[in-house]
Amino acid sequence: MLSGIVTLLLLLLFVGIWVWAWQPRKRSDFEDAARLAVEDDR
Repeated sequence: MLSGIVTLLLLLLFVGIWVWAWQPRKRSDFEDAARLAVEDDR
């Protein structure tokens, strides 16, 4: 019983983070973060 509750909570947490990350308003933040790896500091 307890393992089922924990599994459900973790699934809900995963879905919540997934929905948060794929919001259209977050797209520019993630694109900026992705460009950091290839930008020069010059």
